[in-house]
Parts: sequence; C-alpha cells; structure tokens
Amino acid sequence: MNRMVGVLLMGGGIVAFLIGLYIYKSSNTEKRLSKINASFSLPATAPNVKVVESKKKAEVVKKHENIYKVPENQHLQSLEKVIEMAIADGVLTANEKKVIKRIAEENNLNYEQIIKDVEARILASDFDSETALININKKSGDDFEKFVVQKFSKKYFQIKEWAGDKYVNGRYAQTTQNPDLLIEFRLGESNYDFAVECKWRKDIKEKGIEFANAAQFKRYKDFEVKREVPVFIAIGVGGKASMPEKLYIVPLRMLTSNFIFPNTLEKFEKKDTKGFFYDYKNKALR
Repeated sequence: MNRMVGVLLMGGGIVAFLIGLYIYKSSNTEKRLSKINASFSLPATAPNVKVVESKKKAEVVKKHENIYKVPENQHLQSLEKVIEMAIADGVLTANEKKVIKRIAEENNLNYEQIIKDVEARILASDFDSETALININKKSGDDFEKFVVQKFSKKYFQIKEWAGDKYVNGRYAQTTQNPDLLIEFRLGESNYDFAVECKWRKDIKEKGIEFANAAQFKRYKDFEVKREVPVFIAIGVGGKASMPEKLYIVPLRMLTSNFIFPNTLEKFEKKDTKGFFYDYKNKALR
C-alpha cells in the first residue's frame, strides 16, 4: 500500500515538473518574440510618435539653419578672425580685446566668457609669444602685398621700405605705422619716390570700404606731407588676396576720410592685368 502511494506521488511530481518546465520555456519564448517584434515594428502609438518626431526634427533643422546663418554676420566673421589670429599669434593684444568687446556688445555675447576662453586656448597652445603679429588679417595682408609688389618691374622700380608689423613687449619699428611700401621709380638719372598702402577685402559693402581707422588715415596724411611723397591706396577686392578679382589704386590726396565710397573706387579701377606705370609728372599710379 505504502509502495503504491509512493509511486503515485513520484509520478505526480514528474508530471508537475514537466508542466513547470513547459510553462517556463513558453514564457521565455514569448519574451524573446516580444523583443524581436519590438525591434522590427513600431508601438501601437506609432502615428503620434511620428508627429512628435517630425516636430522635433523641424525644430532641430530650424536651430541649425540659424547657426549656419551666423557666418553671414560680418561682425561675427570679424570676431572669429580676431580670435583665430590671437590664438595663432599667442598674444591677445589690447586692440584685439577692444574689437572683441565691441562685437560682443553689438551681438549680445558674453565678452568676459569669450576672453576667458581665448586666453585658455592661447595657454593650451603653448605658443612662444616673444614676437607676435599686430595685423589680425596678416596672412591675407601679406599675400596681397606680395601681389602688389610683383606688379612693379625690377627694371624701373625699387622697394626702399617694406613696413613690418611685428612687436615685442609693446615695442615695434616706427615704419610699422607708415604705408606698407615705399617705392623708388627710376627713370634715367632721375628718381621719384611714392608710397603704397595695401588692403584686400572680400567684397565691397553697399556704403564702400573702410581701408583704415581714423588714426591710421591721419598718419598716412602726415607721412605724405612730411616725406613729400604721394601715397596711394591699393585695394584688392574678391577672389583671393594673392589674386584679387579687381584692383583699385586710389590717390590718398583724393580722400577726405578713411572711407572710400563705391563711386570713387570705380574711377580708379585698374582694368588691365599688366604691371604698374608711374606717371611722375601727374603723380599718378596706374
């Protein structure tokens, strides 16, 4: 009797074990299937999710469109150039700080934060700042100066002075404040000097071109009087600084301010690609 009961209990245990095993396997299978289905299909609320995602994408696109419009702001482009040159030179000068502050205030930017960021990046660059460049557009300026110099035939012209723009601890050569080039035109036994200030601009704004600040303009005027040599403003526009699309040679004596208007520029465009010719009698550079 006892043996019979034991056999029955054992058989019941085996059946219970098999049923439990079946339920466990079925449960795991359903979980795996549910994960697989989830990876290949959208939830029941898919239509609403799509609407939300579309709105988010539209917001993101709009945000990035605004970001991409930033370079069109001439002030922000100038800010980027100042920062890039300061980092490249390893020195953030007082003038650069003034420019950054002005642009920051005009565009509601955090001036203090920008300065901290630039100074931190300069320190991180580990640049030897014993000598640094004053001109924030130095590379373009150098390229355009070389372009202008190559327009003067070695046979008739000699470069007497080529103003540098480096300084150490606030000290710089006096010629830094002069026009870029002092050139001698040689004709037989006679020599005639004139000076050229070189400026390259990406384009001409509606109101014209500001080729110098007020203090620089005064120095060029003083240089012309004291040295008794005519000064010309060579302006390259468009293309690259090393090969501008247009070239203008404006006599300084024709200008009353540091701003050149478009109609004045047009009068002095050098349309041919040949070298320069100096008309010493009329003090004209063509």
